[in-house]
Amino acid sequence: MLLSLQMIADGITIDTPSLLEIKLRLVQVIGFTDVSKVPSPSGHAFYIRFTKVEKIPNLAIPCINELSSLLDAHHRFDLASSAMGGPYADDVIPWPLLVGAIFVDVLLIMFCTVEDVLSLPDLTVRAMLESLLIIIYKHDLESRPLKHLQIYLRKAVRRALDILSKEVTYEIRQLALSVVQACTKRWLALMGNLV
Repeated sequence: MLLSLQMIADGITIDTPSLLEIKLRLVQVIGFTDVSKVPSPSGHAFYIRFTKVEKIPNLAIPCINELSSLLDAHHRFDLASSAMGGPYADDVIPWPLLVGAIFVDVLLIMFCTVEDVLSLPDLTVRAMLESLLIIIYKHDLESRPLKHLQIYLRKAVRRALDILSKEVTYEIRQLALSVVQACTKRWLALMGNLV
């Protein structure tokens, strides 16, 4: 799994069905519930549906720690809404996004639904907050394939705001504060009133 994520981050040529197969394995390893491969309405593609993850197994920790490298990869990739599901699942028009865009929902939904983020190792919490920062700064949540994920970004930022009131290390507190500030600056209209 880690090798596949590293290949993507390094820019090895890969197509949408291969990325979706990697995504399927990743969400299974992380422990998401109701994981399934769903054909898009057009019948020419599929997307991965998953709902939530309550507890992350230790086996998944290295994958989560490396997710930030994938989300930060600068390689362009044409992503159709049909590969992401959501309200535009029948749209096959490709959007020029970063290769990590296909995994944005994995991090956002994981961060929003895991029962206790702070029960994870500090290194993993740090990696998740860094991944959130990368999503805020580098991924276009106004694009059609990612637009339906804005609600999860809002929930994730609210959760980062909650971390500020907990007893955490200085580094995690600073990262959580950076997430809230960055999202407020970049997506002010989307954020509205967080408190």
